[in-house]
Amino acid sequence: MGASVLLQERLGEVGVAAKEMIQPSVAGQAIIVTVFTAILLFVLGLAAWAASDRYYQANLTPAAEVRGISIPRREYQSQVKFELVRLYQDYGVPPGFENDPQLDSAKSQYQNLALEKVVEHHVLDVAAREAGFAPTAEQIDAQYDIEFGEARVRHILVQVPKDAADPQAVDATAKAKARAIANELREAPNDQDQWNRVAAASSEDPGSKDSGGELGFASRGQYVAEFEEAIRALAVGQVSDPVRTQFGYHVIQVEEKRAPADTDIVKKYLTYGYKSVDLKAEARYEILRKEFERRQQAAAATGPTEQVHLAKIVVSIPPISAGDFQSFAAALQKQTKIREALSAGTDFGEVAKANSDDLETQDKGGDAGWSVRGMIADPNAEKLVFSTEVGKTTDPISTTRDWTVYKIIEKDPAKELTDDQRQKVKQGAYQYWLQRQKKAYDVRKLIPGLNLD
Repeated sequence: MGASVLLQERLGEVGVAAKEMIQPSVAGQAIIVTVFTAILLFVLGLAAWAASDRYYQANLTPAAEVRGISIPRREYQSQVKFELVRLYQDYGVPPGFENDPQLDSAKSQYQNLALEKVVEHHVLDVAAREAGFAPTAEQIDAQYDIEFGEARVRHILVQVPKDAADPQAVDATAKAKARAIANELREAPNDQDQWNRVAAASSEDPGSKDSGGELGFASRGQYVAEFEEAIRALAVGQVSDPVRTQFGYHVIQVEEKRAPADTDIVKKYLTYGYKSVDLKAEARYEILRKEFERRQQAAAATGPTEQVHLAKIVVSIPPISAGDFQSFAAALQKQTKIREALSAGTDFGEVAKANSDDLETQDKGGDAGWSVRGMIADPNAEKLVFSTEVGKTTDPISTTRDWTVYKIIEKDPAKELTDDQRQKVKQGAYQYWLQRQKKAYDVRKLIPGLNLD
């Protein structure tokens, strides 16, 4: 009995000692808590930093710079989404299929387009502030109706024969025929039978002559500029005077107009979270475009001016973003082939006929005719051709779309402009102005793989 009690006492002493050995002191507990807290705070800080970095990369990383001011990536991503909505609408992509792999190639093209658009918007904003130009709310609302409204249109086309011995005479004849058609249609402008009869007998548009000239509903951007300007000026039911475009003379009638709220494209934008104020912002930029286009057209030369007679060799460059690396490599190989041929003294015209991708000049040995300032949009190319001596070949000029070598055939310090030159200067006025503003504002792209023109 005594031995048993003694053994229990000894075991109790050992247990107490063991307990004391494994229990940390109060100071030790504080150290453990401190270390654990530090580790926890570090981990939480790391997670917060990672989250903030992801937010920065996705939203605040610069997509481009205009005059040293950064354009945040979120603005670029918003523009990409805006452009893709129109892609989905134009291609009839149903909801839920936006990420179909078959769309990847088409969508990649819209990334460059979005970067160009967001840069253009900033250039327009800077230029408008400097010029003290600000569209009114009424102007923006009116442009919104033009940009996002639709019109149902029909027309009769009278073509003007090309390469005629007497261009003015055939133009006058075509215009007179179109005017007679307009007068006939005005006798009963809404008579479908009359439109069917006149279109079948007189229209030279194969796509609409058998349906009374019907073109259906269309939004802005579906027709050439002169045709669209006529549509905007016409009241519903009104028959136009002859409208001249590159296709000939048109007699046009607007049958019906839809307000933006009733169009499929606006409904599509609304389902993707856009509001009318977002669409009106786009309309505002279109007003700015037109204003600076008008100013550039007014500043263009109209009388005798310096001109240069050019020949050119053009190699089209497919975008790598489309995934066609084979065609891109082939374009680079063609450039090398052209360089080697010209260096070896091969006639420029023969090299152009064999290699140029420019269909308008290829068969003519690259002869592009006379150019005035305002006809070549690229500022670097224009400066180069006007500063190169007659008979010389320029260094190649590369853009995101093509690679071009020019040869200077002759120059004239004060040559009269032709009607065709005036038209080309007018049509290219906005792009001419925009490219020079980009250069003046030191525009830079900051997204790898995307380029600015």
